[in-house]
Amino acid sequence: MKAFLLALLVLIIAVPVSAQYNQTFASLEKSTTVAATSPIVVKPQGEGTYKVFMPPGLRMRNAGRTLTILGGAMLIGGVIVFSSADETYYTTTTTNNGTYEEGDPKAALGIVMIAGGLGMSIPGVILWTKGAKKYKRYMEQHEGEQTVSFDLKGNGLALRYRF
Repeated sequence: MKAFLLALLVLIIAVPVSAQYNQTFASLEKSTTVAATSPIVVKPQGEGTYKVFMPPGLRMRNAGRTLTILGGAMLIGGVIVFSSADETYYTTTTTNNGTYEEGDPKAALGIVMIAGGLGMSIPGVILWTKGAKKYKRYMEQHEGEQTVSFDLKGNGLALRYRF
């Protein structure tokens, strides 16, 4: 029993210690070449893939816009489904265990869709307005700057000038 507990203790201590990341070995494995990149195009870690610069607030605004539109559609659809539920479908059954009420499943689906639509559209409106403010503030600050940029889309390279 003592040998088993000792072996278990060694395993508990040895596994986390051996799994620690060693920075010195990691720095020897990778080359540390630094490539000069344009401030317009940011190159991430992967080879051959580029990420085009996006002004702050643009992604937030677009995500909020998408959430608001989808949430509004879901909210309207939920109201339509809930209002089309059949009122004569409801039944009440009384047994020895209690009273059970059963209703049209459309009403439950409508309520779930309304809740989901509200849950998407409220944060969507918040993200949309905050993102639009950030984006507008950034565009006002950088209004007089040069607006020539390279656009990397698909297999080609495009020169874009905004005025």
